[in-house]
Amino acid sequence: MNFRFKLSRRLARIKLGAIIAAAFVLGCGLTQAGPVVDRIDHINIIPGRVTLLPFQAAPLTLVVTTSHGDPASPGSLTWSATGGTIVNNGIIAGVPHITYTAPAQTGTYQLIVTTVTGTPTATASIAVTATAVPVNAVSVKPANVSLALADTTTLSATLADATGAAIFGRAIDWTSSDAGIATVLATGFVRAIGAGTATITATSEGHSSTAVVTVRP
Repeated sequence: MNFRFKLSRRLARIKLGAIIAAAFVLGCGLTQAGPVVDRIDHINIIPGRVTLLPFQAAPLTLVVTTSHGDPASPGSLTWSATGGTIVNNGIIAGVPHITYTAPAQTGTYQLIVTTVTGTPTATASIAVTATAVPVNAVSVKPANVSLALADTTTLSATLADATGAAIFGRAIDWTSSDAGIATVLATGFVRAIGAGTATITATSEGHSSTAVVTVRP
């Protein structure tokens, strides 16, 4: 095998490699993914069951799960109700918030939240009663909080009737087991005062729930 033949074979291999590489690049270009579409997979209305008096309002949150875990834009959701009115409060901390106001007529109503395409869909049940139903349970969230000295946080208390439906507009009494460690205001606002652990209690109509606040030195 002479030098010219060896050189010809080497050049042929180089050309073949270049052709294969070009075909690979072209193929990748043809199969390149298009723009990513963030699809809404699930909608959850919180709370999903509510008991109200006529004309009473209830704040609701819409927990939306998208195909990429991102919050949905307000324009992606639509809502309606078989009675009452709905106000859009916008997105707060990445979560859509709405306020539902009960109609004058008692009865059971449906709040429907969906997307502009009509799927998926979530429904909340609204019971409107002529008289206030009694509080049957209280739930405080979060149940455990860790704070540094002088830090603050706000606890929330959810009230429910005997059926488990959320109720609103009732007086809630907040107390601390040790005000030298953590104080609490009537709004559930907590301030860390000294190192240690204190129990914060929310009470309404004889029912209560607690949260444990640990203050780090």
